[in-house]
Amino acid sequence: MDALDEVTEINRIHFATSVREGRGAVSGLLPAAGDALVATAAPTALGLRPRPAEFRG
Repeated sequence: MDALDEVTEINRIHFATSVREGRGAVSGLLPAAGDALVATAAPTALGLRPRPAEFRG
């Protein structure tokens, strides 16, 4: 049981370190990802806006 506890603790420490490093790497990308989403969604919405008029008329 002691060996299992040691392995579990090693894995827990590695997991916590990996999560912390991953969040650090991604946190700098989040503003750029949000900007890219808006930059893509706005022209798409504007481009689709005239389409319903084609079906009404």
